[in-house]
Amino acid sequence: MDVSDYEEIAGRLRGLLIRLGDRLRGEDQTWILDFIDANELGLALEQMADALGDELTPVSVEEREDMLSLADSMAVGDRVGRALALCPRP
Repeated sequence: MDVSDYEEIAGRLRGLLIRLGDRLRGEDQTWILDFIDANELGLALEQMADALGDELTPVSVEEREDMLSLADSMAVGDRVGRALALCPRP
């Protein structure tokens, strides 16, 4: 992944973190931001999905699609999809 790819994905992850911030615990937000800052973008996305799934947090269709698109572009496997499957739609 080159620098521009990293910056784009990191920006999209930060945007998701902002959009989902009212539904994520502060501790989870800190972990996710730490992963982004450490260039562990796949871990950041997986942590975000896991945190939402663990709490059965409602996730909109758009948010779900954004997260799955990121997972696909980063080739992180199906962990994100499995976690989001636990999240109801609002």
